[in-house]
Order: sequence, then structure tokens, then C-alpha cells
Amino acid sequence: MEVTMVLTELGKKYHDDIRKLLRESLAEAGLPDQQVTETMIRNDEEALPTKCLGSPPIRIDGFDVEYMEREPDERSAGVRYFNTMAGWKPVPEKGMLVRALQRAKERDQGK
Repeated sequence: MEVTMVLTELGKKYHDDIRKLLRESLAEAGLPDQQVTETMIRNDEEALPTKCLGSPPIRIDGFDVEYMEREPDERSAGVRYFNTMAGWKPVPEKGMLVRALQRAKERDQGK
């Protein structure tokens, strides 16, 4: 399984929260030792090749945890907001991450 995250300069104040949330989600999904590849970008030009939807796109096996195969074409080095039960937030809900990780884990195990 490949887990990647793109961070932006504009989203810097959320980086520690996002890293902590992702680590907690990996542990809850039974993947505490899973490697996470981080990429830092500074502008919209760098957002294109990284497929950055705004910081932070978290991808599992190439799929964004929120949009999966329905990912929009927009790219941005700005701050991203996730649609949560509490409204639009700059950090995803843990449940979203855990569910995406568990689905990927099951795919890897052939279930």
C-alpha cells in the first residue's frame, strides 16, 4: 500500500494536526508501521504534477481519501477544506481516513 500526502506552505499551521491525525488513523486501521510519503509544494505550478487539491490531499494507492475515483480536476497550492459532519474543515475526519485505509488494506489482502 502506498500512502502519500501533499502539504503546502499556505496550509502550514495545520501540518502537525494532519500528521497526528493520519498516524492515529493508520494505527486504528491496523497499519501503525505504514510509511507515509510527504511532498511539500510552494505554488500552483507545483500543484499540477502532485495532483494537489489544496493542502492536504491524502492519497492511498493513488486515490484521494475524500473523492476516490471521482476526483475533480482542480489543482491548488492553497488550503483544502473537507466536507465533514461539522461543516467544512481544513482537516479531514478520522473516520474518513480510517475507512479509506481499511478498504485499501482489504484490497491488498484480496478480500
